[in-house]
Amino acid sequence: MILDISGLDSQVFSAITDTSDRNYVYMCNMQTNVSRWSKNAVDYFGLPGEYMYDAGSIWEQHVHPDDIAVYREQIDDIFSGRSQKHHFEYRAKNKTGEYVTCTCIGRVLKGEGSRPDLFAGTIENHGIMDNIDATTNLYNIYELSNKILFGIQCRKNICLLMVGVNHFSDINDIYGYDTGNVILKTIAADFLDAVHYQGSVYRMDGVRFAFYFENKDKEWITEFYDELKQNIKKQQILKEKPIAITFSAGAVILDDNAGIHSVLTGLSYAFSLSKHDRHGELVFFDTDTMDHGRRNLELLETLRHSVLNGCRGFYLNYQPIVSVEDETIIGMEALLRWKNDRFGEVPPGVFIRWLENDACFYELGNWILERALTEGKPIIAKWKDFVINVNIAYPQMERVGFIEALSSILEKVEFPPENLCIELTERCRTLEQNFLTQQIKQIKDMGIKVALDDFGTGFSSLDVLSYLPVDTLKIDRGFVAGISEKIANQVIVRSVAQCANELGVKVCVEGIEDRELADFLKPYGPGSYQGYYFSRPISIEKLKEKYMK
Repeated sequence: MILDISGLDSQVFSAITDTSDRNYVYMCNMQTNVSRWSKNAVDYFGLPGEYMYDAGSIWEQHVHPDDIAVYREQIDDIFSGRSQKHHFEYRAKNKTGEYVTCTCIGRVLKGEGSRPDLFAGTIENHGIMDNIDATTNLYNIYELSNKILFGIQCRKNICLLMVGVNHFSDINDIYGYDTGNVILKTIAADFLDAVHYQGSVYRMDGVRFAFYFENKDKEWITEFYDELKQNIKKQQILKEKPIAITFSAGAVILDDNAGIHSVLTGLSYAFSLSKHDRHGELVFFDTDTMDHGRRNLELLETLRHSVLNGCRGFYLNYQPIVSVEDETIIGMEALLRWKNDRFGEVPPGVFIRWLENDACFYELGNWILERALTEGKPIIAKWKDFVINVNIAYPQMERVGFIEALSSILEKVEFPPENLCIELTERCRTLEQNFLTQQIKQIKDMGIKVALDDFGTGFSSLDVLSYLPVDTLKIDRGFVAGISEKIANQVIVRSVAQCANELGVKVCVEGIEDRELADFLKPYGPGSYQGYYFSRPISIEKLKEKYMK
């Protein structure tokens, strides 16, 4: 069929359609019913071509069934002359079968003389993210990802620097979000000046920025970051308000075998280490976080592939939890391990914090939960009050749908919820208080117990017991090590145990290494112990062999 494209062959149309991946232009000659659509729309939705006859009917095949009635009404109003313009939202199916939300704005352009009436407008695809951050006008993480990917493909010598503003929520609380946005814009402009064509800068999530450089070494990046801090420190961000700005920063020099996701995960981990452990000091993932001289990005890439391939190489060991009263086993904690032919047995202290900065950890966390319940179910059948403790990490707790996933796993394994205890890791306590409290309440409403892990480290304080409805407080091993010679620690542990017990919260002390420590702490009132004195972490087979004779 030869299409009559009169009125649709404007060069301006071609120029406009190439300016955005998510905003499409369409134009219909209302006399011939031939339309012209952006090539990006044709490619994304799998349309017959840039020029189409009766495009309304063709497009209707992509519209979600629940939205077709409204769509038809809008189109009929335009072509019947009842309306000259429309503006509405609906869902449309792309070429992979996924529905995305679209906003369509169009109007009738009346032709003069012999020129046809045109129906023209735009369709905004909300399923595709813009590559420009609206607040700072910097490129965002999607554009950075494209830049990194291209650099990897071209085997460029790439270095990435992530810089984040510390305590920015305090600025928003004091001065308001409008002032906060002004500060972010000012910082973004300063960062652009600092780059000065030597690299590029991007707005990441929240108040983090990323710099992309090529052919720069560690010393150059360190000097650049120091100058960045000094320049911000010298100037007053807002003329009318003296506001102190401090930063944290992480950097990574790309490994030849690194993938883009591992690069970004390593960068986030180095930044997290700077923020939480190094007081804003610049941390390099390849060197400052390396324990044994391994190339960490290569190791991280292997770990990610293991997760994405059915958690291959991961397995669980279990450490018994015993009653203080008679030292009989009353539960066990599931502990993640990983072994690889190339890297051997890699300690969890090396890789868990890395993976917690990667989106893939959610899948790994659910795998841990299901595996622990499956392997522990035979023990529950013998000891009805036995409890299995499973750690839940920050990426799981904050994920939409986690509660539903938890319920689904319990149902799949047919595991009694009262025999499960969720341990909240230290980073979980950095979540917004109301959100975390609500999540814990939903977990407890299911009949699951909740423990607060690693008490005595990081963000620990007794006030958490006033708003987090936990069942157990686990005192960290580092807090009781050498306690017989630390008067202050003795007073604190005794007070914590007393306070918890009066609130109906049980206390478990970790890190019991010998008989003397167990006997020393018993008068303090803990309910349970965990540590090498009773057992190292062992396989489920060895645990059943040891305790279920």
